Amino acid sequence: MAVRLDRSAPVRLGDVAREAGLSEGRLAHLFRDELGLPFRPYVLWLRIQRATELVAAGESLTLAAHGAGLADSAHLSRVCRRMFGIAPSEFTRGIRWAVGDAPRYGGPIR
Repeated sequence: MAVRLDRSAPVRLGDVAREAGLSEGRLAHLFRDELGLPFRPYVLWLRIQRATELVAAGESLTLAAHGAGLADSAHLSRVCRRMFGIAPSEFTRGIRWAVGDAPRYGGPIR
């Protein structure tokens, strides 16, 4: 099963659990056991990945934040600082994409 990031709606554990036919508690337990982190930080990680893809494609930090389902560039900045200890501009500056190697978003992140 893939978690789909819909920038117009939050991704909720309960919704994913219902779709998977599991209780919220069981899904939360499986997430932590299988991925090594809870559901919410996983969703934030997917959003940061999406924002990074958009920045690599030439979008501004604000448009990348919105495209990844974050409220604004300040929200993106807070999440990056909390996860990596640096601002998103520093984080994305450190990524060097080879021509044609920038990731492309083609659907759900699996």
